[in-house]
Amino acid sequence: MSLAVASVRPSDQVASRVSLIVPEIKAEAIFAGIRTALEVSVGVANSLELPLRIFALWDEPNPRASASIREFLRDEFGLSRWAEAEVLHVSALTGLAVSADELWIGTHWTTVHPLDVAARLNVIRPDRVIYLAQDYEPGFYPWSTEFAIARATYHAGFRLVVNSEPLAAYLRDTEQLDVDPALVFAPSLDLGRLEESAANRRKYAQPSVMFYGRPNKPRNLFAIGISALKLSATSPAGSGVSYSSVGESHATVALSGTTTLASRGKLSWQGYFELLSNTDVMFSLQHSPHPSHPPLDSVVSGGITVTNELAGTRAALHPRLLTAEPDPTLLGQRLNDAIEMARSSEPAGFDSTFITKLGAPLTDVVKHASALVA
Repeated sequence: MSLAVASVRPSDQVASRVSLIVPEIKAEAIFAGIRTALEVSVGVANSLELPLRIFALWDEPNPRASASIREFLRDEFGLSRWAEAEVLHVSALTGLAVSADELWIGTHWTTVHPLDVAARLNVIRPDRVIYLAQDYEPGFYPWSTEFAIARATYHAGFRLVVNSEPLAAYLRDTEQLDVDPALVFAPSLDLGRLEESAANRRKYAQPSVMFYGRPNKPRNLFAIGISALKLSATSPAGSGVSYSSVGESHATVALSGTTTLASRGKLSWQGYFELLSNTDVMFSLQHSPHPSHPPLDSVVSGGITVTNELAGTRAALHPRLLTAEPDPTLLGQRLNDAIEMARSSEPAGFDSTFITKLGAPLTDVVKHASALVA
């Protein structure tokens, strides 16, 4: 699909739209990164009073799913009813007549690379592309073609809108990019559901630990996490603690002679928040500058989080966000600290104020970005 965008036919006779390209979109799996991309795109479309069009790079959306996604955009993000969104497969771009002033939004390097190819061929204008950067994606790969192309997308001359100040700082330091501070936003959490989760928290006789376990995502450090959990479960602090894993299905893991880690796989959006309200300690590792939501969700909703440190960006965020270098022994000790905190204290209330340390409100950044491309 590298030539997908390059095959469009720019025309002065076609009305301008906001065209978002995402890797995939499924009505039942609109989480974190995709959810943020949709929220940004709806905000830009509403600000500029333009229709929104969404192209999926991989699976082709079916008509029923497309209708559900349009309803989701209206209910969750306030998409204007006059700005009905189309949801299409990226193949629909082949030969498609688009405005010469079309505004393109890409997120994840696989969607930005086709935009880069089109810009190099003078089919689209680089100043009409917003690149929503949500992680340092070359780090997803060994040094390879994918690594090189992912890096190249940051230097395509597109307008960078960056999810969180730690990621912006990493892009400045690693790629020497001039990231506009006014285009760096704090992670867009589902604060309404998190406030509800906080209200539903109760203190139980024995603490519970939720592990964000994703063995097929190397940056989530699954093996290190399992080792840390075993050290915790076999220590006095881990006695009587219940452990569960979410995010991706995997085999049950024996943590000690009497304790297992059961995988609940990928939860529904609502199911995740319900489990969050019944979990004392979130154990979530992310060895990239991506502003991972589970650690923040836990703290905002009154829980305790243990995560790995990365370039000194996480330790000072909140007293209930405990960090250690990605070493099983150190993380196991922090898990024990978190378990003892849960035993000795009542659930904390809703607290989202610390999120402002990570960037400006998303609505402010969207308005600023929209004004720059208007």
